[in-house]
Amino acid sequence: MTAAAAAKLPKAYEEKEAPRAPETPPHFIALEYAEPSPIMVGFQKVWRGFKRFVIVAAIVGAIVGYPAAIVLSSTIDDRTIVIPPEENWAVPSIAIAVHKIARELEGPGWASNRPAWHPQARLTALPAWQAGTAEALSQHVDLISRIALTDGAPDADLAIASRLLVEVDDEKMRPRLTAAAQALNRFDTRASRGLAMRPMPEEILPAELALFADWAAEDRAALSDLINAEQAGWPASQADIAAVYRAKSRAHIAHEMFTASKAKSYQLGETRLAVAAQRTQAAWARAAVMKPLLVSNQSDAATLTPNHLATMAFFLLEAEEASRHLAALMTPVEPEAGTTDTAALETSGAEDTARP
Repeated sequence: MTAAAAAKLPKAYEEKEAPRAPETPPHFIALEYAEPSPIMVGFQKVWRGFKRFVIVAAIVGAIVGYPAAIVLSSTIDDRTIVIPPEENWAVPSIAIAVHKIARELEGPGWASNRPAWHPQARLTALPAWQAGTAEALSQHVDLISRIALTDGAPDADLAIASRLLVEVDDEKMRPRLTAAAQALNRFDTRASRGLAMRPMPEEILPAELALFADWAAEDRAALSDLINAEQAGWPASQADIAAVYRAKSRAHIAHEMFTASKAKSYQLGETRLAVAAQRTQAAWARAAVMKPLLVSNQSDAATLTPNHLATMAFFLLEAEEASRHLAALMTPVEPEAGTTDTAALETSGAEDTARP
């Protein structure tokens, strides 16, 4: 009966044997006792070390690399400008100006036009050096344009170059400097072909010596104000650094321009003029080559920190005096109207005395 009752139940209620668990494959059993390969363990250690190195290098680069980039990007090239012998220039000062522009463009670039994140945007000396260079070249080219007149007016190419060399806020200097160099080259080409007035060194030297002396007086006054002002930084403030390198840039231009004109001047062959010219050249060279590692403007006894502003001011004073002295020697003194030659009067008086 029990079998008959069980036959009436649905198959879902029939008792079934529990399924047997599948047997573990032999290779799984072998893996339980396996050890990692020494090669893979070594590779994992190397990879983890490399990742740590990259992270640490990125952190150190952010902390140390950016200040180092600021220092390395401050390149002030105050070497003597040498004109290659295969280049033929009609006006030596124009050659100096063109090569000076090329040096700044091919070298560090124009610092004041850099974006805010660029290392050169944090510099003080290089922007002051470049600003002073552009200003000095502009004024010197303007001086030559007023000497090399065309139909009674300043030469057009020189006037254009003088305006382009002036820094303009929020305007890139590279295209302006490139156009200025092209204008200067056009003028020199025309001068070499006789199509423009070619100023001689004897005409340029007295005027440019007066201009250089004015630069020295202006920069010396600016340095004197900072020396006597309350110290705003140690060892020097940004204004102190900018004043030193602005003066240095104009001294460099004065030295290079004077050297180029002096080499072509026949008038300086006279002994007294040659001695005065050598003194002038040496005075400007001292101011031009001064490049302290750290500018200092301290009013103490200068036991450890000298006052570079005072040193530069002294060099500029010597350069100013030497320039004005040489300019005075080169300028002929014309006798005033109505005056009589003293030697003639003395000779006439001696003759009258000798007569009976």
